[in-house]
Amino acid sequence: MRLAYHDETPDDRGPRGELWARCSQSLNVSGWPTGRPQWRLVNPARQREAMEQLRCQVGFCSAETAKGHIFLAGATEDLSRRSNEPVRTAQPPVCLKHVRPALELCPHLRKGHVAFLAGTTSIWGVIGSRYRLTATGLEPLPVEEGDAPVPYGHPQLGWFLASQLVRELRDYEVVNVDDLEPVARTVD
Repeated sequence: MRLAYHDETPDDRGPRGELWARCSQSLNVSGWPTGRPQWRLVNPARQREAMEQLRCQVGFCSAETAKGHIFLAGATEDLSRRSNEPVRTAQPPVCLKHVRPALELCPHLRKGHVAFLAGTTSIWGVIGSRYRLTATGLEPLPVEEGDAPVPYGHPQLGWFLASQLVRELRDYEVVNVDDLEPVARTVD
């Protein structure tokens, strides 16, 4: 038994069987997301696609650079780590062209930021809501430790409604965004 939609389609599940939250989005004639980012309202489908395909969270273009992928985090986020330990993030990468707009448009990043240039990343898990089946139906479980990510392979993943994909950054360096332009040309 696991959490499911009554009218579930294959698009509702990720590659590891996790169920994804549904949310509408505006697409242009080419099928690309349109509209101005609404930073506090993360669209699960767009976030998932951007993370899976390593696309820019602002322009949805390729976020690959000659030295890896650029990921931004708020300076106030708990980044308790040693310099050689992996970092987990639900923030999709940004391309070099959209680093500045992301910093200017996102209220969270305007307060301060950390930029990572990651040579290696992998899909790690998800953020979302946990449910349980009770005698009266489905019931959401209390949030444990805020929006703590759940790794793939977690025994409760079948009762989890995913809303954000989490990547683990390895082989990265913390960089100053002003230093990125000469070293991180976008790959075509």
